[in-house]
Amino acid sequence: MSILVSIASKVLGWLGGETLDRVLSHVEKRANSQTERERIRSEIVSEEIRAEIATRRAARDIIVAEQGWWVTAMIRPAFAWPIVIWSGAIVADSLFHFFWNVAALPEPLNEWAGWIVGAYFVTRPFEKAARGYLYRKGQS
Repeated sequence: MSILVSIASKVLGWLGGETLDRVLSHVEKRANSQTERERIRSEIVSEEIRAEIATRRAARDIIVAEQGWWVTAMIRPAFAWPIVIWSGAIVADSLFHFFWNVAALPEPLNEWAGWIVGAYFVTRPFEKAARGYLYRKGQS
């Protein structure tokens, strides 16, 4: 590549210094234009990232505000804990042969109960880990 540049430089030098100056001026302007485009592009990307961070912080603030109120914080436990207690009563009655005769739930509710308990106890640790991670990120 450097050989081609030196050959081109010699050819342009033979044609005259003015031609070489024009070509070099054009190359320099083009390089400056590309640099300016890259600078503008990087500014746009950084502004998009800042906007995304602001959006996520606003969403986090809404969640924190909702979970700070006992009514909204108790929605999931209000669904999960009665089912957990019912399931525990079935297990205790079966293992220890109590005479509680815990009734089975009707079919669609039985399946839903499994999904509710699974969703609460499987997803809750991930939610708490993510919330702790976001809290630590907000502190730094």
